[in-house]
Amino acid sequence: MEERMKEMEKKEAAADPAAANPAAESPAFPVDEAAPVPIAKPPKRKNRVLHLLSEMWPAYLIEVVVIILGISITLVLEEWRDNGKEERLAAIYKENLATDIEADEKSLQYAIDGTAEILKAGKEIDQFVRDPDGHPLSVGRLNMDVRGLLSRPKFLSQEATFSDLKSSGNLHLIKDIDLKNMLFTYYSKTANIRETQEAEQQATIMLSGRYFLQWFSMDDSTAVPGIHDPGGLKALGRNIEFRNHVLIRISNRAELLTLYKEADQLAFRLRAILRNYKE
Repeated sequence: MEERMKEMEKKEAAADPAAANPAAESPAFPVDEAAPVPIAKPPKRKNRVLHLLSEMWPAYLIEVVVIILGISITLVLEEWRDNGKEERLAAIYKENLATDIEADEKSLQYAIDGTAEILKAGKEIDQFVRDPDGHPLSVGRLNMDVRGLLSRPKFLSQEATFSDLKSSGNLHLIKDIDLKNMLFTYYSKTANIRETQEAEQQATIMLSGRYFLQWFSMDDSTAVPGIHDPGGLKALGRNIEFRNHVLIRISNRAELLTLYKEADQLAFRLRAILRNYKE
């Protein structure tokens, strides 16, 4: 019986520890329930990034400097390589420009010489018309002068290099501002010559050519009459239409001759500058 009572007490003690140990229910010292209970603060943690920086900043600084230095050296090398390519390309352009302008000078000289012959023929005709007795002309000579007056030597400009220089966006390769301005002036002049030549061609075909073909023979054979005008040579001095057509041809060619000479002077100066670059 006693053993059974002890087992029951052990079970009650296990179910209620306070009952088994009354001393544990009350603290050894009185507790002031109105006093604030202190809150435990977590321990401060150090910033890992700042901690690493404080310990490793010399290594990081060296690494940044090495990266910046490597990028700078790469950029300098690329710029040096690009500058070398541009210098070689600029030299090629200048050499080709010099070749084009040398060809232009030959074409200009041909046009200048041919235009001088036209003006010479026109002057002979004009002098004869104004003073037939003081400056007589035979029918054959007058017919030859008329054929010469209708000739049209043309200047043909070589502009392939300059056109490519502009269209390809490589105009910046010409560093010399004076040379660049002179190139634009020269090729503006050649464009003006081309337009004037086209206008002169239309005037010759539509106006003067028709008239001279009607009254003068383009054949130098003696079997063909040189002048179809029944009035003959004497009538030409009084023929206003004839004189006007002669003056139109003279004035058109005189205008072109001025343009040819101006372009030839520019071409001479350009060729001298470009030759210095080549040397």
